Amino acid sequence: MEKREERLDYLKKRLEEEGFLLIGERIPVAIVGREDGIVADYHLLFICHSELVEELIRIDPNIGALLPCTGFGYRREDGNYLGVTLPSVAWKIAGEDVARLMKPMEERVIKIVNSS
Repeated sequence: MEKREERLDYLKKRLEEEGFLLIGERIPVAIVGREDGIVADYHLLFICHSELVEELIRIDPNIGALLPCTGFGYRREDGNYLGVTLPSVAWKIAGEDVARLMKPMEERVIKIVNSS
């Protein structure tokens, strides 16, 4: 099984290659027991794209409350998992203009995660 660290490093590298900024990374919990097994090494990635942030601020300067986008990775007995918050869904509260603007960036991030 491929190491979670390798997949996470590859994801971070691919995001940077696509112009995304990794503005933070945290490990809020090392291990959590669940009824269906253990979740370990839970990482949160905070991801931004400067061009997109500029466009979002034009729409609403208070948009910072919704930044950055969040990615995550964790390990279970059956494998490693990577994912991202889908901005066009999570940001609907900011209005349709913002959700529409987020869609192309979301598609790029999904492609990166799926290739990691």
